[in-house]
Amino acid sequence: MRKRLNVANLSPLYDKKFTCPVCDHNFVSKKLRSRFVKPIRTDSDFGPVFAKGDSNNPLFYYVAVCPECGFAFSEDFSTNISQTSKQRVREELSAKMEKTVDYGQERDFSQAVNTYKLAIYSGQLVRERHLVLAKLCHRLAWLYRGMEEVAEERRFMELAASEFEQAYINSDYDEEKVPEIQILYLVGAINHKLGKYNEAVQFFAKVTEHETRSRYTKYVNLARRQWKIAVDEYREARKEQDNPERNGEK
Repeated sequence: MRKRLNVANLSPLYDKKFTCPVCDHNFVSKKLRSRFVKPIRTDSDFGPVFAKGDSNNPLFYYVAVCPECGFAFSEDFSTNISQTSKQRVREELSAKMEKTVDYGQERDFSQAVNTYKLAIYSGQLVRERHLVLAKLCHRLAWLYRGMEEVAEERRFMELAASEFEQAYINSDYDEEKVPEIQILYLVGAINHKLGKYNEAVQFFAKVTEHETRSRYTKYVNLARRQWKIAVDEYREARKEQDNPERNGEK
């Protein structure tokens, strides 16, 4: 008879093995066990929201950083990197890296942020797909949202929206893994959060009219709901602009 695992003594983190796609160095980095991931809600752009003080955030461990050459990557990165790109990484990243920080262990917020910025830079150096860069920027925005760092959240939301839109324009995705209708919804949802109501509505409309809408009703329903909210918020914002003293009236 198999012994039952004692969850009380189980560490939330475990070691996962990685091979760097640039220098082929084998290393381990921490990941968070899914049973410990307990968000209190999920935002309209799918960003998980955790309770204050909950350190079990999988976003902290989305990126792996090679301790040998400094290349940072997610599991979405291509494993087939050209020699030209590898040389670019060695010159622009490896030669300038600091080996004093071990990103393979438990991370705090600041270290997690650094891994994303390293991964975005690494992705740019190897000409990674727009969708991969979009997901990095989006998750980094979620991290900042959790710390209520509004300016930085907005900065990376803008970048995420741009990269997702480029992924859509260039068909830079695998339809079976990330369907086009999901990308369209995300562009709409991010623009909605940025207060760009016209752009948001345009992409929500694309979702509701998409040829695969009967297969992906989840995104259609979400788009319709967010579309209505965006229109209501836009109308309210226009009222505020037309009547700046409205809130002070009795």
